Amino acid sequence: MRIDLYTKTILTLIALLLAVFAAKPLLQPQTALADGGYTGIQFSYSGGNHAFFNANTGDVWEYGDHGNFRNHYRITTFGKDHGR
Repeated sequence: MRIDLYTKTILTLIALLLAVFAAKPLLQPQTALADGGYTGIQFSYSGGNHAFFNANTGDVWEYGDHGNFRNHYRITTFGKDHGR
């Protein structure tokens, strides 16, 4: 069976388009999107106390070593007593 020029052209075009489609993530990688429910939350541990700080709102939650809730407060100004 003889393959004509039209068939060769179509198969070559399909192969090239598949190669471009497969190489696109390598040539144009997407940026990481980390805007989830915990955006802006920071974690700290010191001597049996776990603290979670929300940098967007100033809220602080403190937990003990075994996950027991200890305290929640909001920081309004850095460097001053936050009234806990």
